[in-house]
Amino acid sequence: MKNEDYKHSINLLDIVRGYSVLTYGKKVYYFKHFSIITLLELDYLEKMDLAASVKAGIKKEEDLIELAIKRKTWSISKEEKMKSLAWMIKKSMNELKKMNDPAQKKVFQAQIKNQERDLKELKRERAEICRYSAEVLVGLKKVKKMMSGSLFLDKAFTKKCSEEEKEDLTALLVERNNELTDREALISASWFGGFFNLFAAQGDGSFKLLNKSFEEMTSPQKNLIILSNALLNKIKNTQMPEEIMDDPVRMLDYEEKEVSENKTSYGVDDLKRKMEARGGELKAEDFLSG
Repeated sequence: MKNEDYKHSINLLDIVRGYSVLTYGKKVYYFKHFSIITLLELDYLEKMDLAASVKAGIKKEEDLIELAIKRKTWSISKEEKMKSLAWMIKKSMNELKKMNDPAQKKVFQAQIKNQERDLKELKRERAEICRYSAEVLVGLKKVKKMMSGSLFLDKAFTKKCSEEEKEDLTALLVERNNELTDREALISASWFGGFFNLFAAQGDGSFKLLNKSFEEMTSPQKNLIILSNALLNKIKNTQMPEEIMDDPVRMLDYEEKEVSENKTSYGVDDLKRKMEARGGELKAEDFLSG
């Protein structure tokens, strides 16, 4: 089995059984995935904690940013550049998925990497300004609550970890949770892991595949069903090119082109010409229809 196939299978296994095995040092731990109900409760408590923090005099992010702009340690232009870079990266990633030319993909990937580097640096600078904001402090409190009910020493979730172990495992747990909530990882786990075929064959009873009530269902399980259903509907209702038929992410993102003589839309070839004209770089306006 290829490494990529193994990763999809492990992701599906973890999603279906509702927990992940984490290894730290020489010990094995069990990360019980967050249920929908648990996340709803945590979101509610987060809002309550945020209101209490602000009432206690802790400044919100927007207040700290406004203060930093007045002191000239941050600027509106940096704020706008962050938004522009995030938008550009998203657009570039969408265009990258449509490309088949390896050389052109390489150029786009290099540009995206540079944009991601610039965005990361701006985010780091902004985060430093907001490190003692009400949102950050409440977020840390939320993570602590999440850790308290999700890390165990046994599969039955009866033996809790020590506070020291929870602290050591925080980064590992957050990383695994992010992997299992990533859209591409979820739809790839469904398609390549074997869930999608059973889901499609099950028809209206597809919800029963996981044999879970709403109260028991985890967030990754819910998203697995939602994305599998979205992909199934896309396959049923859309004429797709043959070359993307074994790529679930490209299939899910695929949109049929509208036929219109009066409407001009820029495709990959247009972007390629613009990149050449700009010396290998694109600007936000290059993605807009003309």
